Amino acid sequence: MSVSIILIPAAIAAIASMAAGGAATAGIGVGIAGAIKSMSGGGQAEVLQVRTRMKDRALLEQALEDLGAVDVEVGDEVAATVDGVKLVMQASPEGIWAANFTAAKGAPEVTTEVATRLAERLDAAYAARVQTAVAQRIREKATDAGLELVSETVDDDQAVTMTLNVRA
Repeated sequence: MSVSIILIPAAIAAIASMAAGGAATAGIGVGIAGAIKSMSGGGQAEVLQVRTRMKDRALLEQALEDLGAVDVEVGDEVAATVDGVKLVMQASPEGIWAANFTAAKGAPEVTTEVATRLAERLDAAYAARVQTAVAQRIREKATDAGLELVSETVDDDQAVTMTLNVRA
C-alpha cells in the first residue's frame, strides 16, 4: 500500500481555516487528493494532511539525515528512505508538499499511522534544524546589530533562551 500525505505550510492552513470558519483545510485536501489519485492512476491512494513549516531544502536534507535517512536526494523532488519507508516529496509553487510513502524493498507495508508518524518526526527534526540555524544567525549578527550575547541556555525540551544586552 502507498500512502500520500499533503504537507501544508502552517501559515496557509491557519489562514484557510480562519477564512472558512475552520473547515477550509479539509477542502484543500479534497482537491489535492483528486490530483494525487489521478497521478497514481486513480488507485486507492490514501491522502492525509499534516501541517508543516518546511521551506529550506538544505535544512530538510539535514533533518532527514538526523532521522537516519539513507539514499537522500534533494533536487526538484526530495527522496529518502527512513526506517524501511521510501519517501518522495514534491513541492508545489505555493509551497504545499505532496509526500508519498511506500515500503522499501523487503520492508513491511506502510500504514497511514506509520506515514503520519514519519511526517511528524520529519517536521520536528526540521523545526530543530531551523531553530539551530536561527540561533547561529543571531550569534553571528548580534555584534553588528549593537548587541552583546550575555547568556545562552538550552532547556531539557531543547528550547533555546538567549539574553542580549544593547551596547551603549
